[in-house]
Amino acid sequence: MKQLKISTLFGWLVPTLTLAFFAAEFLVQNGEAIPAAGLEIIVTLPLLGLAVVFMAIPIFKYRKAMVDRKVVPRVNPFYAVRVVLLAKAVAISGAIFIGWHAGLAWAQFSSPVVTDAIWQNLWAMFGGLVMVVCGLIVERNCRVPEDDKTDGAAA
Repeated sequence: MKQLKISTLFGWLVPTLTLAFFAAEFLVQNGEAIPAAGLEIIVTLPLLGLAVVFMAIPIFKYRKAMVDRKVVPRVNPFYAVRVVLLAKAVAISGAIFIGWHAGLAWAQFSSPVVTDAIWQNLWAMFGGLVMVVCGLIVERNCRVPEDDKTDGAAA
């Protein structure tokens, strides 16, 4: 499985930011208010990222034991793959949430009257950032280390 690239995250973030900005402008032109993130999403986004980190604790412990050269039972590989896939999904969806709320905040900053609702979108952006960071940390930690041994017979 390939490692998640930062360019992939920006590939999701930038179009979502653009879409959110134009959607907010469209809403304002039609007499509606710019949407603001609710408390539920502000709390839920970082909790999703932290949940992935807690799911990866057995993998963190296993890798630490391998570095310390301790004999420990292997982590179920199916569980590890599921955690890695979830970490990738959380990182990508975090980038999407960052882009959406950054676009809304950009539209709010560019409006003639900046309301206090901008803080809600900025906090939601922070929650998306927590998701991305947690997803990347877990995904990087779940990689299989490269073999140090080179087999001369295989050549």
